[in-house]
Amino acid sequence: MQDIISNFESLSEEESSKYAGEWIAIISNKIVVHSKSFKEVYEFIRKNYPNEKPLIGKLPESNPIVLSIS
Repeated sequence: MQDIISNFESLSEEESSKYAGEWIAIISNKIVVHSKSFKEVYEFIRKNYPNEKPLIGKLPESNPIVLSIS
């Protein structure tokens, strides 16, 4: 699970904002497809990367705000 989180956390700020609100698929630490539609991402992966196991996730519309209050 930590590997999955690490892949998404390692996205640059530019990538995160460029694909905000979209589904992305990551293979070998690279975004190989993105779309507003999960179905489009899934079908692209099945057709073009049939033997790979991508990480697929949806990026948030905006960066979350986290506050630590002591």
